[in-house]
This record gives sequence, structure tokens and C-alpha cells, in this order.
Amino acid sequence: MIVLLAALLALSFLATGWIRRYCLANGIVDIPNQRSSHSRIVARGGGVGFSAIFLLAIVVAGIAGVVAGRAASGLAGGGIIVALTGWVDDRKGLTQITRIMLHLAAAAWAVAWIGPVPAILSGSPIWMWVSQIAAVLAVAWMINLYNFMDGTDGIAGVEAVSVAGASGFLCLLAGLPAAGEVYWILAVVVTGFLLWNWPPAKIFMGDAGSGFLGFIFAALALWASVGNFRLFLPCVILLSVFWVDATTTLLRRMVQGEKWYEAHNSHAYQKIARRKGHLPVALGVLIVNAAVLAPAAWLAWTNPRIAPLVALSVSVILACLALTVRDRSTTPRSVSR
Repeated sequence: MIVLLAALLALSFLATGWIRRYCLANGIVDIPNQRSSHSRIVARGGGVGFSAIFLLAIVVAGIAGVVAGRAASGLAGGGIIVALTGWVDDRKGLTQITRIMLHLAAAAWAVAWIGPVPAILSGSPIWMWVSQIAAVLAVAWMINLYNFMDGTDGIAGVEAVSVAGASGFLCLLAGLPAAGEVYWILAVVVTGFLLWNWPPAKIFMGDAGSGFLGFIFAALALWASVGNFRLFLPCVILLSVFWVDATTTLLRRMVQGEKWYEAHNSHAYQKIARRKGHLPVALGVLIVNAAVLAPAAWLAWTNPRIAPLVALSVSVILACLALTVRDRSTTPRSVSR
């Protein structure tokens, strides 16, 4: 397994370098504007490399029987839809409705193959349907919120590597070695990209990478929860930095009557980046995930009776911090990304 992970790391690193050269040569770049957190032209679309490598690994694992066929089909099928959607959007641009419909299709595919999702309130047919619909919407939201949170150097990569590493460990403890190994494969292939994306970034992952990561994390959490429902809240806790910031920002913009569906730079992490720079944001996410959320997820796993309280406490604390950061009156300074 160690040799395989090392090979995947090297392959991801080399693939990202090749994609960077291709993007620069073909004008697939991110040009700074008034909403940007960077001030220079940088290649984008680098996420297509680790996405392709991860998908290939899943297909091979499915054929070899290491990963159950239904799980492999759900991960690979939906992942291909999201990655291709992101790559086309990075190159040519897609309408919002087109992206949303494709994301919903990928989410529905994953839920159909990986499910059934346990009914939250009862085992009656109506609540089973409600659970399936809620799962599809949750996966689709995760695709988009991960994209929203990919706005500064290294942040999306650091989140992916740290969350996947911890989630893989929890899956092993839960008796789900296949899911644990898939999480670690994800962590390794994203690390290969992160070496290029570390501040100051030489390439951005683009929608081909950020949306893909959002989908994969949602699908893997679904797979793990179906295997052992006690893993659901720990998975939610580990992803709290991203989903809390994105969700509170969306709700705040809706309450204030802003055009919430348009691009903006009002996330808490973006405000911190304008004041402190990109490196402190990436390191901050890593520290919070490792020192706070990983122990909290462990506590929720080992003490399922208090898991809802742990998840709620983490969410409330992070939401208050995010709202406090956004509400502070700051004078943005130029930050080179």
C-alpha cells in the first residue's frame, strides 16, 4: 500500500506540472478582477490531474474487487460528471442552470448507487424518500460549497489532505478498510497537486478540482455512513471549516437581500487572507482541522450518545467566529496570490 501511495503521489505531482504547462500555453488562466484574492495571472484547471488519477484508481479497485462494485460505480460515475463539468467550465464557461443540473445528476447517481440512505426519522417509505432527496441536495451543495471555498492558495488542498487523512483513520477503526484506503488515496493524489498550489500558487485547481473534491467527500461520507451510520457526524465535523463558512455566508447574503448566486469575496477566509495573506489561511485551516476538528470527530465516534452535541457545538463556535470575522471593519490590503 505504501508503494502504491508513493507512486500515486509522484504521478499526481508530474501530471500537475504537465497540466500547468498546457494551461499556460493555451490561455487557460485565472485573470485577477475585483473579486479576486490574487494579483497575478495563474494557470487554472490543475485539479483535472488528481481527479483523473483518483478516478482511475477507483475504477481499478472496483474491477479488482477491493472496492465494492456499487460504491466504485457511484464514486466514479458521479466523479466523471463533476470533473468534466468543471473542466469545460474552466475552459469555456457554462451557464448556472447547466452546472446545477449536471451537479444534481451526479449527486443523484451517487445516492442511487451507494445508498440506500438510512431514514432520519423512521423507516416508513415517505421518510425514506425524504432521506434520498435530502442526500441528493446535500451532495449537490457540497460540490458547490467546496468550489466557493477554493479562493486562496492552498486552502482547498490543505482541507482535502487533512480531512481525508483523518477520515481514513476513522474508517479503519469502524471496520471499513476499503473506505479508509480510498480516503488515503485521495489525500495522496491531492498532496501531489498541493505541492504546486502551496502559497504562492503556481497553478489553481479550478472547478475541475474543487467541485470534484466536494462531490467525492460527500459521496465518501455517504458510503461510510451506509457502512456504519456512527461515522456520519464525525464526517460532518471534519468538514466543518468549509461547510460552516460557506453556509453562513450564503444565508447572510440571502438575509441581506444580496444576489447570493453571484461570485463574491465575502467569505470569512477571504477577509482573513486580505489582512494576513494566503499562507496563514492555509496553515490556519490545517491547525484547526488537526488540533480541533480531528479530536472532536474522534470524540463523536467514541461517544455516539454525545455526537450530536459535539457536532452542534463545533458548528456554532465556527459559525460565530466566521460571522465575527466578516462583520469586523477592515481595510483590505493587496495580497499577492
